[in-house]
Amino acid sequence: MLRASGIKLDLRNFDHYECYDKFDWEIQWQKERDSLARYLARISEMTKSIKMIQQALERIPKSSYENLEIRCFDRERDPKKIQ
Repeated sequence: MLRASGIKLDLRNFDHYECYDKFDWEIQWQKERDSLARYLARISEMTKSIKMIQQALERIPKSSYENLEIRCFDRERDPKKIQ
């Protein structure tokens, strides 16, 4: 509600918790102080959150991994692989 009334305050930026300071993001705010401003601020937050998720996914280290569950599915299809 504060950001919809013209106050640029976001706890992620204020407290610097977790790794939000490593992401490129801006505080979403509106100055109109009404329900539409709250709605627009929330929609903007969701859009920016998607961009933050994309940034986080890009920072996940690339490595090989083994899917252990797929072995179970392969065995169910081909009983010869059980041995």
